Amino acid sequence: MKVRAALSSLAVVAAVTAVGAAAPASAGHDRNPSERVATYAYGLAPVQAESVPNSQAGGSTRITALPNGKVQVSVQAWGLAPLLPHAMHLHGFTDQADLGCPGPAADSDGNGLVNVIEGAPSYGGIIASLTTSGDTSPSSALALDRFPVADADGRLSYTRTFVNGDSLANADTAQVVVHGIDLNTSGTYDFDAGPSELTDQAPLEATLPVLCGGIAN
Repeated sequence: MKVRAALSSLAVVAAVTAVGAAAPASAGHDRNPSERVATYAYGLAPVQAESVPNSQAGGSTRITALPNGKVQVSVQAWGLAPLLPHAMHLHGFTDQADLGCPGPAADSDGNGLVNVIEGAPSYGGIIASLTTSGDTSPSSALALDRFPVADADGRLSYTRTFVNGDSLANADTAQVVVHGIDLNTSGTYDFDAGPSELTDQAPLEATLPVLCGGIAN
């Protein structure tokens, strides 16, 4: 079953424009056409090189296509910057096959870090922002006040059900990307490493991808 069929109720708005994705770990069984439930589960792996401080986290994701056009996304992650929000998005392509998640080799400018723009050719544009409340469109990509916060041990648990989203009919891939690395262990996202390449109003630390994982068709 293609991802486009399993996730047909999530929003697809932007495609920004990558190295092997995990295959679906499981696919749910059908009861009848109106109660079809398909589940895909996969791991989240570090995007950054081991030499990048505080970047070697881990996690897992489950995406479940529920009856009546609903889609539930769950994320479990650990080793994250504690007590800080972590922007999370579902990424994908509308015009090409899945390329999977980026690794350290995506660091095209050679500064030792893989930023959002360097990772985008791998995981595509934002399909949905995995916020805890309110808007879930790409417009909420940097709404750090509405993303989940890791606990004091750096663990994060997120589940949200999406209802009545736009069609994913043209998307062939889904990648979950988790952002936020406290490079200098200051307990906050600061500007020691400079601003994000996306906006000078946000620190680079807040937008650096830390984990990525996904499913191919």
